[in-house]
Amino acid sequence: MIGRQFEKIRRTIWTFKQPLTRHPKQTDAQVSDLFVWRNSDEWQTYFELLDIPGLFAERKGQAGAKVRFVFFDLGGGRVGEANLDVVPAKRQTVSLANLLPPSAGVMGTFCVLHATTPTEISQLGSFIAERGYVSYSYSDAPLRAYVHGNLDAIALLSGQKLELLGAVSMLQREYRLQCYCDEDATYEFALVNPTPRRQKVNFSVVSIDSGGTIERKEIELAPGGADAFCPRVSEPVPFRLIIKSHLVMARPLVFRIKNSQLDVFHG
Repeated sequence: MIGRQFEKIRRTIWTFKQPLTRHPKQTDAQVSDLFVWRNSDEWQTYFELLDIPGLFAERKGQAGAKVRFVFFDLGGGRVGEANLDVVPAKRQTVSLANLLPPSAGVMGTFCVLHATTPTEISQLGSFIAERGYVSYSYSDAPLRAYVHGNLDAIALLSGQKLELLGAVSMLQREYRLQCYCDEDATYEFALVNPTPRRQKVNFSVVSIDSGGTIERKEIELAPGGADAFCPRVSEPVPFRLIIKSHLVMARPLVFRIKNSQLDVFHG
């Protein structure tokens, strides 16, 4: 009985006013994940754009839906945007290299905001959230790697104001990568800050063989921004990754390269 009460108290401390993501302030908001883009001689990024409003009876098969791409740099600064027409009932592969300004840099975040909310959704007091598929191509890798969106991270409110939806934990949390990392592959761990505050994040690389910490690094993420950590251990060993921060869920985007083949997934 005492054990159950202790567990209830412990769970209350970890969950009280600490949701994974907050609801936008307005019910007619346009909501999206904050996706990671990469654009360089080695990296290209694509987005699979779907006619989400057209999935509902009110707009099925209708033309005229529009979507806005908004791009941010690593520091969370807005560096560009593009408005596209959505093709009814079809998937479009959008190359972000054609939309990003030349001065944007080599990595950042972006969101995809659908301008049309079907009546069936708004009557429920809800909204459309874009958490679709991003794909990446790397160097001479024969295939692109795809990954789905992670969470509701940003909303566009009336007056063109952007609201970050990520929540902050009162206590520092550990996020342990949900896979072991091979010693003969190269890894980059990209982390996005969907909260309105700057966040300090600590990465610890732990040897699977010995259990000892072989590398540590601290980074600071700007609101709406991102950064990537690439372990540089002196002697390659299989390892696991522990991330400490005040983010409610510091779930990284993992880029894994082995024998010129690319895999991308949420850790």
